[in-house]
Amino acid sequence: MFPFFNRAKLQQAMVGEETCVPSQGVGGNGIASEFGDLTGMTRQEVDNFLGGLGAEIRPTKGGYLEYEFADRSRVNIRPDGEVVRTPAPRYGSDGRKINKGLRLDKDGSLVKTRDEFGNKIPGTHNTGEKVSN
Repeated sequence: MFPFFNRAKLQQAMVGEETCVPSQGVGGNGIASEFGDLTGMTRQEVDNFLGGLGAEIRPTKGGYLEYEFADRSRVNIRPDGEVVRTPAPRYGSDGRKINKGLRLDKDGSLVKTRDEFGNKIPGTHNTGEKVSN
């Protein structure tokens, strides 16, 4: 769970009559899981919303916009508007990252993208979450 000020920021960012904001997400996997589907929002609305939650915004070499939160969870927006969310990293007692390769779906729930042998699971790459230009 996150400190109270993050929850308060989320609630404050979600309240507003003039701006489009998503519903609340399931939470528990970083700030990127605390809010719901961004589909239908413009890139400017997403910038304002995620920036209001404290995301650091930077473009990548591949043309993506990356929004990274203090807990290292991320929201990436591809040039075509597709949204890719990754959870905050979690580490085992041996120091290895235990949620490597996982993504979050539209409501912030974990999506397992690889099986126990490291093979990609078909149909888990895209969640259908997409923002408009």
